Amino acid sequence: MNAQVSSQRYGRLLFSLLAYLFLSPFIPQSSSNTSLSSLLVHGLLTAMLFFAALAVRKNNNQRSIALSIMAGALMLHWLGIFDVLPYTPNAALVVFMVFYSLLIYAFTKQLLNAKHVNGGVIMSTLCIYLIIGLLWGTGYTLLHSLSDGKAFSGALIDPENLQTSTLHIFNYFSMVTLTTLGYGDITPQMPEAASLCQMEAIIGQFYTAVLVAWLVGMYGRPMGKQEQE
Repeated sequence: MNAQVSSQRYGRLLFSLLAYLFLSPFIPQSSSNTSLSSLLVHGLLTAMLFFAALAVRKNNNQRSIALSIMAGALMLHWLGIFDVLPYTPNAALVVFMVFYSLLIYAFTKQLLNAKHVNGGVIMSTLCIYLIIGLLWGTGYTLLHSLSDGKAFSGALIDPENLQTSTLHIFNYFSMVTLTTLGYGDITPQMPEAASLCQMEAIIGQFYTAVLVAWLVGMYGRPMGKQEQE
């Protein structure tokens, strides 16, 4: 089995992840989900999910499964944007979480089969880290929606001050929690929310510690030994 990690696929995915995470908050959005600016943000999300599915290797039909789940998530997401069916926004969030979980599993499995450190390995580790943040951000958004806005509090999610979608706000909160930075501008107000936050913080620290040790160990081995394994 070819264990080479593709720099091209993960490069496209990393670029689309960064574009979605960092450009979306700067695009002014109106209260209408169908405004041009809002559609542009949804387009960035769609492109990111598409490149994520393509980054999954074809082994054991994993890419086909990823594409199918992605298609279902996007269908529900766009139906929710145009308010075609009730409850589709929350349903889309659930499928997004399934999709992100599959990506983390598939990318981690491929990463562990890598024989040496290259650009693809570095970019894949960054992609996994960002997708972990997106997974928890989606979970926070879903919990906040199901609790009628009672799960979290803070100025950024105050309906009177909200200038972007709650998904973007909770993606930001997730990244802050993942790195254990903790600005305190958004705080959990329910035990379920607090549990999710502490779980993400633990995973973020564990991932970073294990990743650094693994990369150093891989890089420090002679190339000949790497190829023999």
